[in-house]
Order: sequence, then C-alpha cells, then structure tokens
Amino acid sequence: MLACGLNPVGFLRDLRYAVRTLGRSPGFALTAVAVLALGIGANAAIFSVVHAVILKPLPFTDPGRLVFIWERPLRLIDPISARVQPARKNYLEWRRQNTVFSDVAAFREAPQSETAGDRPRHLSTGFASANFFPMLGVKAHAGRLFNADEERAGADRVAVLTDAYFESRFHRDPRALGQSLTLQGTAYTIIGTLPPKFHLPATWEGMDQRKPEIWLPLSRLWKKAEDDVSRQLLVAARLKPGVTLERARTEMTGIAARLAKADPKTNGEWSTSVYPFDVEDTAPTLRQALWVLLAAVGFLLLIACANLANLTLARATLRRREIAVRLALGATRARVVAQLAAESLLVSAAGALAGLLLAHWSIRLMLALHPPEIQRPELIGINPAVLGFAAAAGVLTTLLVGLAPAIAVSRADLNTALKSGGAWGASAARAGSRQFLIAAEVALAVTLLAGAGLMLRSFHQLLATGVGFETARLGALDIDLPESRYRDPDSQARFFRRLLERARAVPGVTGAEIVDNLPLHSVSWANFHIAGRPDPQDGSLLAADMARVSPDYLGTIGVRLRSGRFFTEADLAQTEKGKNAVAIVNQSFANKFFPNENPLGKRLLSGDKDTPSEIVGVVSDYRPMGVENGVRPQIFWPYLRIPKASLIVRAGVPPESLGKGIQAAVWSVDREIPANRYETLQSMVDEWQSQRKFNTLLLAIFAGLALTLALMGIYGVLSNLVASRVREIGIRMAIGATPAAIGRLVLIQSMTPVVLGVAAGVAGSLALSRFVEALLFQVQARDPLTLGLAAGTILVFAPAAVYAPVRRATRVECTVALCEE
Repeated sequence: MLACGLNPVGFLRDLRYAVRTLGRSPGFALTAVAVLALGIGANAAIFSVVHAVILKPLPFTDPGRLVFIWERPLRLIDPISARVQPARKNYLEWRRQNTVFSDVAAFREAPQSETAGDRPRHLSTGFASANFFPMLGVKAHAGRLFNADEERAGADRVAVLTDAYFESRFHRDPRALGQSLTLQGTAYTIIGTLPPKFHLPATWEGMDQRKPEIWLPLSRLWKKAEDDVSRQLLVAARLKPGVTLERARTEMTGIAARLAKADPKTNGEWSTSVYPFDVEDTAPTLRQALWVLLAAVGFLLLIACANLANLTLARATLRRREIAVRLALGATRARVVAQLAAESLLVSAAGALAGLLLAHWSIRLMLALHPPEIQRPELIGINPAVLGFAAAAGVLTTLLVGLAPAIAVSRADLNTALKSGGAWGASAARAGSRQFLIAAEVALAVTLLAGAGLMLRSFHQLLATGVGFETARLGALDIDLPESRYRDPDSQARFFRRLLERARAVPGVTGAEIVDNLPLHSVSWANFHIAGRPDPQDGSLLAADMARVSPDYLGTIGVRLRSGRFFTEADLAQTEKGKNAVAIVNQSFANKFFPNENPLGKRLLSGDKDTPSEIVGVVSDYRPMGVENGVRPQIFWPYLRIPKASLIVRAGVPPESLGKGIQAAVWSVDREIPANRYETLQSMVDEWQSQRKFNTLLLAIFAGLALTLALMGIYGVLSNLVASRVREIGIRMAIGATPAAIGRLVLIQSMTPVVLGVAAGVAGSLALSRFVEALLFQVQARDPLTLGLAAGTILVFAPAAVYAPVRRATRVECTVALCEE
C-alpha cells in the first residue's frame, strides 16, 4: 500500500479500478456512503458546537488574561455570595491601587426608554467606561468609540450602536452617524457602531447574558451621591504579562481589606472574587453536556465503522476467488491490499463529503432550536477546524473499515480459495471476528440508549417537579419608572395602584399584581436578624431571597398558604407608613430558621436592625430561578413604593393574547412608559428548560440512530454468515437435523454476541455514569430501571433482525445446497 502510495500512476490506476468496481455494486456503495455520512455528519455537527463554545478562544485580544472582579460578603455563607456586583467607589479604588492589571474597566446593562415613534419602548442599554472596548480589543465598525473626555458630565451625551440595532433602527444608513437619539428624555449623538459579531461575555458561569442594543458612557449612571456605594457594576480587567490568577486574587483581597478598614460602613465585611472570562462565559453543565454529546456521536461513528467493516468483509468474502486469481497471476499482496484500500478510501471520502452536507443541515436545525446557553451561535458552522475534523474522521474510517479486511482477504490460502469456488467458509476465526463486531455494536448502542434514557427520565422529573406555582395562565410586563417624573416613593406607589386598577379592567384578565423580583426573571437577597435571638456564633449572616409585592400577589400566582394568612390592603398601608410591618415567608425559610417552632408572630429585623416585620403567613415553596436551581428561603413584604417592578396578570384566556390590552393599560396611566416587553411566564419556564430539552433531544436521536445501525449490522452479518454456511447446513440436514433444530442452532449462535454485547453495554454504562451525573435531575446515574430498559430494548428488537437469517437457514434444501457446493 505504501509502495502504491509513493507511485502516483499506480495510485490513480487503483482509484479508477475502484470506481469501476464500486459502480458494479451500487447497493454496497450507497449503503456504505450513507452509513458513513450519518456517522461523520453527526460528529462534525456536534464538533462544530464544541469548537465554537469550548475550544475556540473568546473573540477578544488575548482572552486568556481577561478576568471579572466581583465583591464578596465575608459573612454570607451562600453560593450566590461569590459574585456580587461591585460599587463604583470600590471600582475606582481598584483601578488606583492595583499593580497586577494593565487595565480595569467597568460596564453595566440597564433598560432605557426610547421615545422614537408614537410609543416609547424599552431599549436594552449598556453603560461602559471609555477603556472598556479598547481593553477587549474591540474597534468601531463605523465611526468611533468613546474617549476619555466623554467620561465626564456634560460631554457624555454620545452613543454607540450595536450592529443589530444599527440595522433594525437605521437600516445601516451611514447618515445615522451624527444624528441624535432620545433616551429617557435626553438626546444623545450617535458617534459609531460596533462590529457585527461583537458579544459581551456572559457572567455567573453562563447564566447571565447581557445583550445591549446601544451603549452610553458609564458616567451617565451617576445621578446622586448614593450611586457611588450602590453595588451595580460589572468590572473586567486584563492581567499584566506574567501575572498569575492567584497573585491577582491575593492582591485584590489585600486591597479589599484596606478599603474595609478605611470605610467600615460600606466595605466592613466585604472582600473580592476574581474569575477568568472563560469560566464566567460558559456554564459547567453546558461544557459537560457538549462533551457527552460529542462522546455519543463518537460511539455512533464507531457503530457505523463496525457496520462498514462487516459489510466490507462480507463483500471481500464474495470476491475471494477473484483475489486468489489475481494473486495466482502474479499480483503482490501489497497491490491487492492497495486496491481494496483504494475502494475504502473512495467510500470514506464520499461519506465525509456527504457527512459535511448533513452536518451543515444539522447545524441549521440545531440553531433553529435556539439553545439558550450557547453565547455566540453565529460562530457555529462549517469552518476549517470542522473540515479538518471531518477529514480526520474520513482517514480513521478508511483505516478501520478498509485496511483490516483487505489484509485478511489478501492472506487467504490460494488452493482453498480456488477450489471453493468463491465461498468464504465459516472458519471459527472469521466468524469470531464478525461476532465480536456485533457485540461491540450492541454494547455501544446499549450505552447510548442508557444515556438517552437517563436524560429522558431526568427531563420528565423536571417537568413533573415544576417551579412551584401556576405558569400556564400568567403574563408579565417590566415597568421602569423614569426618575425625572417619579422621584418620590409616594408618586411611585400612586402609579402602581392606578396601573393595577386599569390592568384588572382589561378583558380576559382575572387578576393583576405587582412584584419587584419577577420569578424566573430576577432574584434579590437581603440579610436579616431574628428579634430576640443572637446572631450565628460563626459570624455568618442570615440571608434570604426577598420580594416586595402587592397584597394579592401570592394568591394570584397560585402559591398555597400553609399557615397564617395572606397580605391585606391594611398591611400594605401600615407597611408603607413604617408601622407594624408584616412579612410572609416560604416553607423553606420556616424549616431553616424555625425548625422546631411556629414562625407565626416571630419578628424579623432588617440588616441594620431598624425595620421590624412580623411573620403573618407561611406559603409553599416555589423556585424563583427555575427548577434546577432549587428552593431557597424567601421573604415577602407588601410594598409599592418602588421605582422598578413587574406587572403580573392572571388570564382567563391564553395569556399571550393580552399583550396589547396590557400595553394600553400602561399607556392609559402614563403614555411615556415603555410597554414593549410583555411575555408569558410559561415562555420563561420553557427558556429555563430549553437547554436540557435540547441535550435530551439530541441524545435521544443519536441513541435511536445507534439502535437502527446496530440492528442493521446484526441483520447484515447474520445474513452473510447463514449464506456462507449453506453447505454445512445442508450436510446437517442430510444426516437428519430438522429445520427446527437448525433454527435453534442459528438462533443461539446469533443471539450469543447480542447478549454479550448487552452485558458489556450495561457494564460500560455503569463505568461512564459519573460523566452524566451532573446533567441529571432527581435521577441516579446508575438507575437500574433505565439500564434495564436499555438492555431490554436491544433484546426485544434484536430477534427481529435475527428472524430473517434464521428463517432462511431453516429453509435450505440439502440436495440443492450440496449440489451448489
């Protein structure tokens, strides 16, 4: 083969002969190409996602040195506390005091009201320091970005557009540069646009993906003195060359300690956390899910290779006499191997090309499903890395599928081959190798079926558990009151009271309430104290999620009352006056902080111990950040004196049909309030579940394909083995064996590798279970029911693949078989 490879003329001659040979067997050629295309296409499609999400560096200059800096409360023992958005005052000190970063920049995303057109609309707006984009290595696509002079008040009324907003709002008209854009009543001059594929990195390990449509200078955020200590920024930094992450963490901890000593009121019990961009950008579960999917399609390719090896071996068996004649006429074994390998090379090349086409279609289909945790879907596609992967897969299949059978055939005994008339025979070695391939296919198929079964059971558990409240009839709209017209709490409360009146009057609405932390949308936490009880001895803070709500909120979303009562209008009035404030807690709060006593009547104090509230009710748990994030202690207060909140409505009709009516209700109270972001709670649930649904769907498809290929392989191998044993079967029947006895013999010999493969597959599934454990929800990775169903599926379907060969064996006519041999 190597000699042929060094001789271009001989190699081309072998390829031409291979084309003619394959042309005489179109069924084999098409089957082989289709099986390979399936295996290579699935692998290339998933590899394209893995490459874009995990392997490809983030699209910034030297991304390995980019980090996020967070604040961290020292006394709060909770996973959420590792990442608290920094305050502006601390950000400025970090810039001044650090010696480990070459640059430190800040940004934030917040909605702004755009007054273009007849109706105002929310515009997702980013605020960035002037050095933020240069630190990332991002340049303007048109015009320019912010400069340092535009970070001061009076010179900061400039805006940079994202490419998507530039297209949707201005249709990419270059004359938009220099025009003005009005946000929150302030006019901004458009100075530039960002590159088309620019994306912010995600934060919170992929959970928080900010996608602003327009960018303003960071200084536009600072309107009053308390903004300096409000923790609302995101701070990114670039490590200096040679500085390690651990050194940066150590220095930032020291700076935090100095700031705590200098300002104990603001920073007394705070430190810092530092995480690389790539850690923040991608959820660990997404990384693991993609590796599991890549392993799954790798198994699928191995099954395809085993199938093709059997097909190639069977075909070479039928050509044994031809090969023996060529050897007898003087051809060397190397030439024969080269000829057969050329045929495998053509099949593999055609399979790889067809696989790339299939991968292209598969990628388009996957992106149409909008997997939410994939940050930059536009980077997923057929690129040089994917082409190289497909080429490598093609070479691998050539070696696995073509070389071994070619060598085996070329070593055949000439005298036996010429005398046999072309029959391969059924030697124990040859039959054993093909039965081994059957067992391997079955084992891989069982492993994939078990993995898919675990994911399906996990997804079923996810749906059955639910979020703890009724979502099917709920819709919500975010409300952000402009500070210029709603500066005092009384005006804010008046707006929300009027809005509730108008919203409840909308046809189809059966209930309307206000909440400042909409479930599945946002969450806030607060620390507190329990009156009459000392704080924890370990110095940790008591903390719980919090929400400020209108009185009937909990009943409207369908949360059950466990004990006590719901809020009343009188509670709201008293709380807003600051007298005898009341609170409702969830069951998890009661279990954690009052495990052996009745929480009703207990008093909670705010973090500064100046706002008491009496617990008047306990409600059932719900999961504010989706099923997978579990249940957390939660406190509710009746309160409407808030600048930002969500209107949540219960519908007696499909909630998606209420959008226009709710918008009209908002505009009937204030025509300048944006109302363009109405959405249903069920759509939020679907978004939380979509990544798991995406993973489960793909793994189930791959498992189905693996089962199909394995059954095809079993059928093909057994059919050929029966055909090769016609003479043996004829002799057995001639000396008295009955068709039933022949059938039992063939059935037992056929099912033996299947049973062995099932056992190996179950063992493999148990060994690999730890790799999928993190992807499961309330299902054990070694779940015996799932493993039993996976094994049972193979054992149920395998006889169907065995049936036709066994039936053919029982119908052999002994006289005809002996005469033919």
